[in-house]
Amino acid sequence: YDGRRCDVYYQGHLSPDFYAWVFPHGKTASIGVGSANKGFSLRGAVRSLRVDAGLADARTIRTEGAPIPMKPIKRWDNRKDVIVCGDAAGVVAPASGEGIYYAMVCGRFAADAVQECLMTGNPRALANARRKFMRDHGKVFWVLGMLQYFWYCNDKRREKFVKMCEDKDVQRLTWTAYMNKELVRRDPVAHIKVFFKDMAQLLGMARA
Repeated sequence: YDGRRCDVYYQGHLSPDFYAWVFPHGKTASIGVGSANKGFSLRGAVRSLRVDAGLADARTIRTEGAPIPMKPIKRWDNRKDVIVCGDAAGVVAPASGEGIYYAMVCGRFAADAVQECLMTGNPRALANARRKFMRDHGKVFWVLGMLQYFWYCNDKRREKFVKMCEDKDVQRLTWTAYMNKELVRRDPVAHIKVFFKDMAQLLGMARA
């Protein structure tokens, strides 16, 4: 553990389908794991993570946890007078677990939908919040979901995924997509290069 950096662990014994993390906060740190696999011991994984990070003897200040949907739920409203947003709406990005930006966007759309509902007296307007969110971000969530499903399923693929992320083209395209919150459609040459590098990893033609 190094208090100057954030550590992310892609290891099956810590999470079979997501990742584990250690994030420093000055004199304290957040130690956590995430998994949707029923029967997987999250508490046991946290204990293992503390050992792996050299924090087994660190004092525990607070323990907390909650289930969070990793994709937008099918309905955000009750067709009457209730609408949910943020984590409750499932706007946590697959693969990365990012949620703050998407929660803010979701909240803005929900506020617009509530305003329209009050002005028109039509509760169907509440459904516009989810409709607008999926229009703007649905493709990104789908791509990230497929990425997580394929690359996070076992340690062998995780190692290939991490190796692939060392590539400068992958880093540049990923950073651009992350900052703009949309898929990068320009720079087709880089996409072609990344495609063949991906295939090399999948076929075992690249060094692990």
